[in-house]
Amino acid sequence: MTHAAIAKILGLSTERVRQIEKRAIAKLSHPRNKQAWERIREILQEIEDERAKRDSESEVVG
Repeated sequence: MTHAAIAKILGLSTERVRQIEKRAIAKLSHPRNKQAWERIREILQEIEDERAKRDSESEVVG
């Protein structure tokens, strides 16, 4: 998803979305947040796995 798409959904400027992303990444990069970052990566992987599963199931049906 692009900054522009996120900005439109949230009613923010693309620059503000970029700033928020930059700050979030900085916070997550701090060593004390290692577990949170690992959990986020796990969740993103689960989402990607589900998407791949749906895509492969739709190819079989379609």
